[in-house]
Amino acid sequence: MTSFFEHQDRAQSATLWLVVLFLFGAFGVTAAITLLMALFIPNSVPLAIGVSALMIAIPFFFKLSTVGSGGAVVAQSLGGTRIDPASRDPHERKILNIVEEMAIASGMPVPPVYVLDEECINAFAAGTLPSNAVIGVSRGAIETLTRDELQGVMAHEFSHIFHGDMRINMRAIAAIFSVMAVGYIGYFILRTTMYSPRTSRRSDGKATAGIALLGIGLIVVGCIGTFFGRLMQAAISRQREFLADASAVQYTRNPAGIAGALAKIAQQSSGAMHHAEASQFNHMLFAEGVSTLFASHPPLPLRIERIRSMAGGVLAQAPITSPAQCVASVGSIDAIGLARIASGHASLSAPLDTAIHDSHEAEAVVLLCAQSEDATKSALQRALIVARAPELALVFARLESEVSALGVETRLELVDRACATLVVGSTESYKHFRTLLSDSIRVDGTIDLLEWTITQVLRTRVEVPLAARGGVSPPTRRASLDGVAANALRILGLLALQGHDDDAAAANALRAGLKAAGLPEAGLPNRLERTLDSIATDLDALEKLRPSAAGILVNAAAICVSTDQQTTAREYLLLRAISERLGIPMPPIP
Repeated sequence: MTSFFEHQDRAQSATLWLVVLFLFGAFGVTAAITLLMALFIPNSVPLAIGVSALMIAIPFFFKLSTVGSGGAVVAQSLGGTRIDPASRDPHERKILNIVEEMAIASGMPVPPVYVLDEECINAFAAGTLPSNAVIGVSRGAIETLTRDELQGVMAHEFSHIFHGDMRINMRAIAAIFSVMAVGYIGYFILRTTMYSPRTSRRSDGKATAGIALLGIGLIVVGCIGTFFGRLMQAAISRQREFLADASAVQYTRNPAGIAGALAKIAQQSSGAMHHAEASQFNHMLFAEGVSTLFASHPPLPLRIERIRSMAGGVLAQAPITSPAQCVASVGSIDAIGLARIASGHASLSAPLDTAIHDSHEAEAVVLLCAQSEDATKSALQRALIVARAPELALVFARLESEVSALGVETRLELVDRACATLVVGSTESYKHFRTLLSDSIRVDGTIDLLEWTITQVLRTRVEVPLAARGGVSPPTRRASLDGVAANALRILGLLALQGHDDDAAAANALRAGLKAAGLPEAGLPNRLERTLDSIATDLDALEKLRPSAAGILVNAAAICVSTDQQTTAREYLLLRAISERLGIPMPPIP
């Protein structure tokens, strides 16, 4: 079976069918433009080829750069409005809770949710990486579907994220737009000519007529691009929809949920989306949004039949109890873990749940999650917050007893939820909060592993996206493991030391991890290298690993932890920090 890491690697390049159809479309458009220009300009073949190449290349790279920043561009292009994490609207709260629970159960950042002002039932996932993915959902879906049905739809969209479909879809948008752009150019030329001021001069009139004919010709040529564009949508989408449907059943263990959603789509009077941009995104929607020559999705009755045929074959799952099992389940959602996350969410007090989703109070929640268990340091932290941020101190006092009773895993889940709120806020506000958090963590001159791990989560889930919003590109993940072998050796050695009392046992765990990673045997890090600052430096280098290499390293890290058949809190925290920085969505260990 292809792993999550291989799916993400493959998605860094377009699929073979997408390339072939794009080349056919580009060749067809180029040939047609060459013939068209030959009618107007004698001996213009080289010029025509150059012009047609530019008419394809410029729209392609323009659209690719536009969608390359993440899924928010697609959602906004479809008229989507981001749902405020603090929304109290019952329909919006329902979809936000479902998406949060699935994201945390899978270990990926909570994606923003955009609602489309459409009465039909539809949804999509868009983005180039799990870290910049967004979920789009129509108003008709959140108001019409039950929670189980909506959960099935969201599980389908998460499957597209995990299997690399989302990235391929984004590249397809650029390819489809480029081969169809000629028709748009022709329409623009014709419209401009028709509505330009009339002229009385006969020569000018002939020129205008010629330009109008050129516009009509480009529209006709655009039909070739449209043909191949629709063919591309159908080629990359149909089989992937079946896989996503099956994955949704696997994730939720509830075939009736997604089948019920598809049945309601089949029953609605019109499933068409009315936004003008819907056509170019048809291949990435949950259900066909625009009727075209080639259907971009399998027929609804066939999808429903396949899902219902799975109802008797959904096998019971064993719970995830070890890091190795977590790594094996990367790129999926464990149904037992999802139920546990949903139950834990429901058990949170109303004040804490509200605070997580408030842009200001979420800061206090993170401060509480980073609060030391040592009474002396905790008192120093509290005094610092009261002095520096009295408005946060009120929230701190209100929620302190509840958060302090939570375990490490649950605190990190709260931080994950809070990150989805903090990343929406202003960069300046976050900087003030981050300075306060750093001072609170170091108030006694030390930093413990939980505090440090929380800073790593904030870095990847808040700081990198905020920097990208300001124009700073995120790290490029293309490095091989051989290129950062020294850093990987040191990280595995430090992880092996976390769960063993003596160096001999740690060396045995390190040996198992190095063998799994295909790295040469090495000794444990020296004393000077056994610091959090050293780990952070190594992770700066390792976060550039390509997904498959990162997967190998995280698997080796899990083997280091699992050699003694138990996972300590320190091992869990360091493993979580490593997977977070390497961009691997590791499910939580209950």
